[in-house]
Amino acid sequence: MRNQSIERTRVSAPRDMSSVSADAVADLEDVARRVYARAGRESTLAREATVDYLFGGLRSLPAGFTSLDASRAWMVYWCVHGLALLDVDVASRDEALARDVVRFLRACRRRRGRRACFGFGGGPGQMPHVATTYAATCALVTIGTEEARETLVKEDVRAFLMSLKDETTGGFRVHDGGETDTRGCYAALATAHLCGVLDDELTRGVGTFVARCQSYEGGIAGEPLGEAHGGYTFCGLAACALAGSLDALDLGNLERWLANRQGEIEGGFNGRTNKLVDGCYSFWQGGCFPVLQRSSETLLRQFSNRSAKALKVDADGAVDFDDSSRAIGVCAATLYQPAEYPPGSPSPAPFANGALQGWILDCCQSDNGAGGLRDKPGVGRDHYHTCYCLSGLSLAQHYGRCGVVEVVGPLESNTLAKVDPVVNVVQSKYDAWMSKQI
Repeated sequence: MRNQSIERTRVSAPRDMSSVSADAVADLEDVARRVYARAGRESTLAREATVDYLFGGLRSLPAGFTSLDASRAWMVYWCVHGLALLDVDVASRDEALARDVVRFLRACRRRRGRRACFGFGGGPGQMPHVATTYAATCALVTIGTEEARETLVKEDVRAFLMSLKDETTGGFRVHDGGETDTRGCYAALATAHLCGVLDDELTRGVGTFVARCQSYEGGIAGEPLGEAHGGYTFCGLAACALAGSLDALDLGNLERWLANRQGEIEGGFNGRTNKLVDGCYSFWQGGCFPVLQRSSETLLRQFSNRSAKALKVDADGAVDFDDSSRAIGVCAATLYQPAEYPPGSPSPAPFANGALQGWILDCCQSDNGAGGLRDKPGVGRDHYHTCYCLSGLSLAQHYGRCGVVEVVGPLESNTLAKVDPVVNVVQSKYDAWMSKQI
């Protein structure tokens, strides 16, 4: 009966709506149905095997990884951060390894020009890039030793970031002579925040640039007039949050686009409209909701202002809704609001946090308890997806509902450390670092 139901769902769409993309989505939905219908499904995180997998990524990698030579700083971050989410402190577990990691990242520092202007490249001797500078900074914050702290010199970091500032658009170039995009804005401001150098000169114009990248759908593209994309949407939203420029965005439309990215069958998120659900978007899309929670006052104010324009109140107090009211979501909530909205009060995140955890645990783990996580069933594990699946699992546990930690599956194996959603560093590591600001 289940197969018949699946077949009916597929043929219900008009023939002219069929496409390779739509068929691939339907196929993945079928896979997820079969996984979720499996008898004896335990939704247990292969915790120790994943710890071993991530430590292996820090110690040695096979020759096939040479194609990722420009991403070695990222590899360090993915592994160190993944371990921290699993409550493993690298410096405590293996002090010598922690020292080696810090010294490797120090070797990735590269002077840009003649000034004391250091960014981090993807590997030793490589061009400094704002994205790998962010990755190296987050890895050093997570390791948290004095040697790690000494590797980041705030004056050098700020000089490097300012050298990438695009005064014409307000955004940031990703490297010397590179493109200006929302990824560059986020990496620059997150790095500046962690290094204690975030200021008005760095943030000026960022909100305006990101707003130009918000598409008609509500999501955010890498550049103006581009297609809304999950990774760029997180970068743009978090950059605006760091810049104090959330008002520049249409947050209601953004939230609607984000909510529609969660697969109805799979429970995970896709990165773009009509694309496949992918484990990494558990963070890139899911991480936007906690940021929106923190901006609830701005979101409510935008909703109220927009709703008020759609309401017509006559002299007797009678209310009429104009034609735009349905399209923008005007409802009784517009008319009946409390006298005061408590500042800083988080609101429930409008995503199914239990379903997201189920997708990660049952569809994104490696087969046979081997450890590590992946894009989706049928593909291999990798350190990138392990990092961002675990980040998404953490935020689904800690940010699903106001002040409530909700864990799917066994608590002992599945509970992760809480992540700071704006910079994607474990909260305790972030707090410890910021309390001793460099």
